[in-house]
Amino acid sequence: MKIYLMGSDQRVVRCARVSFAKDTYSDELRDKRLIRYLFRHRHASPFEHNVIAYEGTKEDWLNLLRKVENPTFQAYFSEGYIFLNLRNAINAWDFLPEDVKEKVKERFPTVYFIVERRGEVGDEELKNIPYTRDTAYVKERRETSSGWIGLVDKLELGTEMDFYTFVVECPLFVARQWMRHRFGSYNEISKRYVGTEFLEFYLPEYIRKQAEKNKQASVDEPIPESEKFINEIKKLITESIGLYERIISSGGAKELARGVLPQFMKTRFYWTVPRISLDNFITLRTHEGAQKEIREFANAIKKMVGYRRTDKKNVI
Repeated sequence: MKIYLMGSDQRVVRCARVSFAKDTYSDELRDKRLIRYLFRHRHASPFEHNVIAYEGTKEDWLNLLRKVENPTFQAYFSEGYIFLNLRNAINAWDFLPEDVKEKVKERFPTVYFIVERRGEVGDEELKNIPYTRDTAYVKERRETSSGWIGLVDKLELGTEMDFYTFVVECPLFVARQWMRHRFGSYNEISKRYVGTEFLEFYLPEYIRKQAEKNKQASVDEPIPESEKFINEIKKLITESIGLYERIISSGGAKELARGVLPQFMKTRFYWTVPRISLDNFITLRTHEGAQKEIREFANAIKKMVGYRRTDKKNVI
C-alpha cells in the first residue's frame, strides 16, 4: 500500500500558535504539551493542516464513510487514493488500516502517542517520545503590494485532491474575501490574544477609481484627491491605534478594543487546501474583476504551484 503524508508534529503547533502570532516559536516540550492540550480540549482545527493519502478503492472509501458514525467526518477519493486530514483520521482512528497508523506513528510520533493514549500522557512520558519538525518555515515566499505569501508544504500525487499549505500575511479585507473559499482549512491570528506586538497596516500607494460598469471593481488609476485621502487614512490609523492602546491600558478587553482598528490592519493565517479548491481560487481571483490586492496573491500562488484547471469539473 502506498501511503503519503504532509506535515509534522510541529505543523499542528504552528497552526495553533499563529493565534498568538508565535508560529515561528518552538520549544520541544512546550510543543508536545500544546498538542496534548489541543487534543484533550478538542481544539481540532490545527490538526487539519496535516494530510494523509493512501491507496484504496472507491469501495474502501465508501466503507470508511459507512463505519465512522459521525456526521462531521470527511474523507475524499481521487485517482485511487483516499485523502483525509489528521483531524478526520483521529476521528476514524479505529477504522484506519494498520499500515496507515504505522506511517502516522513514523511521521507524527507525538500526535500518534497522544491519540493512542487518548490524551492521558504525563510530562515525563512526553519528554521521551520523538517529535518531528518542519524542514523550513516556508519553502518559497512571494511579496505582493499588500503583504506576502509563503508555500509551507505540498502533497502532489497528480490528483484533484493534491494538498497545499500556505501562510499568508495580508489586510483584513483581503483575508475576509479569501475565507469565502470554504473548501479548505484556516487558522488565523486572533486579536483576542495579540495586542500591539502584532499591529501592522497596509497603506495603498493611491486611492483607485471606482469602475463605472462593475459595481465591485476598481480602475487602476488614482482619483484626483488621492494624496489627501491617503494622509487622512494615515491619521485615522494613528488615532485608532491610540484609542486601542488607551482601552487596553485601562484594563479593557482586547476582544472589544480590536473593534476600533480599521480593515487596513494586517492579519496572518494558515491555509491548507486541496487542488480542486485551489484552482477555483485561482480562476476567480485572477479574474480582472477581482480586487487588485487579492489578484496579486492569486497570481503569486499560480507562479508557485501552477494551475491545473481541475475546478472546471464543477458545474457551479
